[in-house]
Amino acid sequence: MYLRCLLVPTAPGIDATRRLDAALRLGQRLHAHINVSFMAPGPEHVLAGMASLVPMDCATIEAIERGVREAAADGQAALRAWCARQGVPFAASGGRLDATFATWTELSGEVEPLLTLAGRVSDLVLVDQPDPERPFTGRALDTALFSVGRPTLMVGKTLPDDLLDHVMIAWNGSLEATRLIGQSITLLHEAGRVTVVHARTERFEEARAADLCAYLRWHGIVAEAVTREASEPHAVGAAILGEAERRNASLLALGAYTHSRVREFLLGGVTRHVVEHARLPVLMAH
Repeated sequence: MYLRCLLVPTAPGIDATRRLDAALRLGQRLHAHINVSFMAPGPEHVLAGMASLVPMDCATIEAIERGVREAAADGQAALRAWCARQGVPFAASGGRLDATFATWTELSGEVEPLLTLAGRVSDLVLVDQPDPERPFTGRALDTALFSVGRPTLMVGKTLPDDLLDHVMIAWNGSLEATRLIGQSITLLHEAGRVTVVHARTERFEEARAADLCAYLRWHGIVAEAVTREASEPHAVGAAILGEAERRNASLLALGAYTHSRVREFLLGGVTRHVVEHARLPVLMAH
């Protein structure tokens, strides 16, 4: 699967610079374009949440619309400034298929349906690591993972110069991990080094039987396999991140939420731990 369309969703008050930098580093390797999609609630959505707080009149609606227009103008100006700094062409609609360029679209409505539809006509969605002070970040990650059906790259505070220098795959033989591998072969081909890490859990023998390294060799990708001990199931996430740090991995690939989200919330789980504690970018699929 070629990765040619990279989606960077954003919203009022969200700084997309780090994700734009990540998209550019991938885009230049993959000859992909970057679509920055500005998503803001329409007046009807804002009013629904404010109805009990302030009286609704034409002036209120006009103020909301003006605020959204100003936020969109600021967002596009920030993108144009980033393009100028990075030497990335800003295209109104589209450009050459063998070049990396950035486009800007504005969408009105709730995040979930907007991102779902935009993501399904993209190859990769880049989201921020969730920040409790910015609800958009958590909503974007959840939507990208559970509704879009495309790989999701979560970008945290640390961004390696080369995201594909050393890709580490957390492999457990699950359906989620299998989907991620199938959708990410192009990225793995571009990686300087690939490591497959198995954690000793109740699924260890199952994962070993599904020999991912042998499969990757058929695709011309040489991968090293390592095993990490995890004394308890809830320690798997920490073991994987520890191995990634020890081996200087630049990107972690992880099948997300093998167990239900409710179970992970109540009992803890690999995905939840990685989402909360990862310092490196994490590529995920559910």
